[in-house]
Amino acid sequence: MSLGYPLAMTAERRVRSAFPLRFENQRTRELLRVVAEQQHMSMNQLAEEMIERELQVLALGLESNLSETIELLRAYRGEGRAEAWAEFADAEELPEPIAARRVQPDEDAFGVARAFEGGA
Repeated sequence: MSLGYPLAMTAERRVRSAFPLRFENQRTRELLRVVAEQQHMSMNQLAEEMIERELQVLALGLESNLSETIELLRAYRGEGRAEAWAEFADAEELPEPIAARRVQPDEDAFGVARAFEGGA
């Protein structure tokens, strides 16, 4: 879909995208301008190259963390799981520690029902 633009212009628009960059710290923008002038490049080009380098470093760190997590997951064998399930099953055979009983609606030794009555 060309939207009325020549084909070459449409292709260029797909490759390049605008990203408005707002600097919270005006000094950062000024340093970017000074360094870009010293490097004989545009501020956009310098910012993009610096962002690319920083993102590559951060991506490598993220990849390393994820790789370590995968290795930990692969190494996990679930030792003790069978014993834990057996202990759980054995505990299910024991009598309940507190026997449940139905109370009559007029029994409210601790005043719980009164706490939910209007205005209490």
